[in-house]
Amino acid sequence: MPAATPAASADDGGASWTGAPPRTGEPATVTVDVGGRDHPVRVWRHAAPTTGSSDGSPARRLLLIHGFRGDHHGMALLADALADHEVLVPDLPGFGETAPVPGREHDLETYAAVVEGLAAALGLGAEDVLAGHSFGSLVVAAHAARTRRSWASLVLICPISDDIFTGSLLPGALSVEAFYAAARAVPEPAALRLLRCRPVIELTNLTMLTSRDAQIAAYVRDQHRRHFSGFSDRRTVDEAYRASSRHTVGEFAAALDLPVLLIGAARDQLSTAEGRRRLREALPQARLEVLRGVGHLVHYETPAPAARAIGRFLADLDAGVF
Repeated sequence: MPAATPAASADDGGASWTGAPPRTGEPATVTVDVGGRDHPVRVWRHAAPTTGSSDGSPARRLLLIHGFRGDHHGMALLADALADHEVLVPDLPGFGETAPVPGREHDLETYAAVVEGLAAALGLGAEDVLAGHSFGSLVVAAHAARTRRSWASLVLICPISDDIFTGSLLPGALSVEAFYAAARAVPEPAALRLLRCRPVIELTNLTMLTSRDAQIAAYVRDQHRRHFSGFSDRRTVDEAYRASSRHTVGEFAAALDLPVLLIGAARDQLSTAEGRRRLREALPQARLEVLRGVGHLVHYETPAPAARAIGRFLADLDAGVF
């Protein structure tokens, strides 16, 4: 079994965003089996402009899972940057254009089942890559640890590596916990106004943005204003919040016996360098690349360097040198 690959600092050069809007992809509704119940999931397909690799084999497809309170829009820049691959980006149930799953708690088990249903419906498996950002890293780790389905590899972008209710992350975590507790305590109409209020979105931008590029910062603010409140209802977003804040990828590490790329961010507000190091060491086959000068919003601020890290990883995987 290959040993964990030592951490490396990835390059952070190259334009993150040129000012052109990202491709929206081709939307489709895919019916997936979630615990024996059919459920429609909206999926955006970003087609690869090329037909495959230089040896004629098809390029690996990527199923890319967004983070908490996000939807497919947040993954568009990264999907564009992965131009050599077909990238499939769903809206998780309760977010964007996918309705909640009736009769289910929206916990990691449910979201992992959705990933399994998507993989089955889309014909994904041993030659393909499963990727997730932030909360999406938990979802794909939970799925990969519990499924019999084979994947070529996992890519975890800004993975949830630390218990946020400890150490330096505790003050921020307690503030967010109080916010969701307040939303839980009031009638639903008032809760939705609180959860979607403009000052909360602006505070998110203030605390999470790291880019000094005015164009990138303006784009991130606009995206959060447009899409950060695109959840369906209070119950679903509260259940997803609890799933995102009560778990770490480390819980599933021992069962993830496949190549894993961890893309960390040196200024990630939701993880620590020590937490990332522990996670890499806990994974049987892992490589860690850390993007300099960026925080948790890698998918908005540095999608091109993230895509290059993924490209290097998949090239090594294809060459059998991982």
